[in-house]
Amino acid sequence: MKQHPLYIQILIRLAFLIVPLLGLYLLMVFTYDPHKLCDGDYHRHTMGPVGYVLMGGFICVIWFIAMIIEIIWRYFNSDKKVLSLLIFLLAIGFLAVMFFI
Repeated sequence: MKQHPLYIQILIRLAFLIVPLLGLYLLMVFTYDPHKLCDGDYHRHTMGPVGYVLMGGFICVIWFIAMIIEIIWRYFNSDKKVLSLLIFLLAIGFLAVMFFI
């Protein structure tokens, strides 16, 4: 089995995170209307975006779990170059999540 270059492996793993988050963002932009329940000048805003934020967090958690499983698999498979890349991606992702909390 031919192994992809390192930058392709990075892009593939990031695509598994970015594509669902982009789809969720586009779903929110095109389907959520904050003024749907407004009655004249009386504004009734809902907490609709909170659900989208929670679903985005769920997508990130699933991605982190998949990366941890792959790190464990690569450790026992003795592919140390990709293992160090996965640990780096997981650390960067963890720092990004901690920055936005």
